[in-house]
Amino acid sequence: MKKDYLIAVDLDNTLITGFDNYDKKSFAYLKELSHSNYVVIATGRPYRSSKYYYDLLELKTPIVNYNGALIHNPYNPIFKKNMITIDRNIVIDLIKDNPEILINVFCEIEDEIFLWKDNDEIKPYLHIEGGNLATGNLSKILKGNPNGAIVLAKEGSEELLTKYIQDKYQSTLNIRFWKAEGMVVSEIYSPLTSKGNALAMIAKHYQIPREKIIAIGDGHNDIEMLQMAKIGVAMGNCHPDLLKVADFTTDSVEEHGVYNFLKHFFSK
Repeated sequence: MKKDYLIAVDLDNTLITGFDNYDKKSFAYLKELSHSNYVVIATGRPYRSSKYYYDLLELKTPIVNYNGALIHNPYNPIFKKNMITIDRNIVIDLIKDNPEILINVFCEIEDEIFLWKDNDEIKPYLHIEGGNLATGNLSKILKGNPNGAIVLAKEGSEELLTKYIQDKYQSTLNIRFWKAEGMVVSEIYSPLTSKGNALAMIAKHYQIPREKIIAIGDGHNDIEMLQMAKIGVAMGNCHPDLLKVADFTTDSVEEHGVYNFLKHFFSK
């Protein structure tokens, strides 16, 4: 059986559907593979809402959170934690400069959550459990630089938000958009933040060549990770841009896509 591969796997819509329904078949096989390979979770989620799945797999490898803005190993302090942030004033100015289109904004410093307003639209995105939540004027409560920010805006505001970020910050800040009903959900983040950069750092730590790196994901935020890996795998129903960089495609999470690809690959 093949061994000593670095296998990086996204969570949402790759191993998980909704917020907490996980693919037990794929989890069981990843746990088996982790005995002779390096299995790594690479997610946009904060650590507090991915720790359950990390522990379920009984991992001792680094974990990638906030799409690469936070990389650490909870069980091995020898692996140096890496955290990428944006200036706090970016978030404060965003609210001040765009009140007519914004619904809500929140940002995080590891597991400290800073929320502009308490409304129902934001709740599915917060992952409050295990975090400390502060709500109010971010210019007063946000004391440090966050890992990035999640922005909820009125439907049809993508162009306005993109222009604002490009005009004010040029190439020093990125924005990407998620699918949502009746509104625009976006993430603003440092150009240094990517799952690909995080995966390269972990591969260097373990001295794993690119030829032995597998990456599996479904979203736009997985593009750099699949590009970095020698074997990039896109899930069924993935973001169309991911198909442009994927080496392989597999089934959806409901059809145990991670298990199906890895079982075939490691059985050859």
